[in-house]
Amino acid sequence: MNNLRLGGAIATALVALAVLPLQSAHATTATTTFKVTATVLSSCAMATPDTLAFGSFTPGTALTGATSFTVQCTYGTTYSLGMSAGTSGSVTARTMTSATATSGYNSLSYGLYKDSSYATNWSNSTTGSDYTGTGSAVTHTVHGKVPAAQYAVAPATDYTDTITLTLTY
Repeated sequence: MNNLRLGGAIATALVALAVLPLQSAHATTATTTFKVTATVLSSCAMATPDTLAFGSFTPGTALTGATSFTVQCTYGTTYSLGMSAGTSGSVTARTMTSATATSGYNSLSYGLYKDSSYATNWSNSTTGSDYTGTGSAVTHTVHGKVPAAQYAVAPATDYTDTITLTLTY
């Protein structure tokens, strides 16, 4: 009887083991974190303005014209815009010249301004922070004016000048 009991106990143990769920190999997981970084640098791009073409000038009447260009800078980037004096050497007394007119009588005065009232001369200063980037392209307009009464210094012919536009940021 002891054998029967022992056999019964083994059978019961085997049935108990059979009903236990089978366990698979247990996987261990470890986690960690890391940072992702980038540095945005100040950056600006500028489009070239079209020619400021005054058209035909009659010496007794002032002549105006305008051209524009865009500047796009990263948000918050401060920048300044300067315009050279051209061939005259003076930003307050710019002149266009003619290659075909007689020397001494070959210049036509004009001015470049930041406003349509021709009150703020556009100088060559590139110091300071006149403007602040928005991240979008911003249009800047150059207003030009040829003053009247240039009979003696401007014979009838074509006149030109070249201005260098400088963006500093």
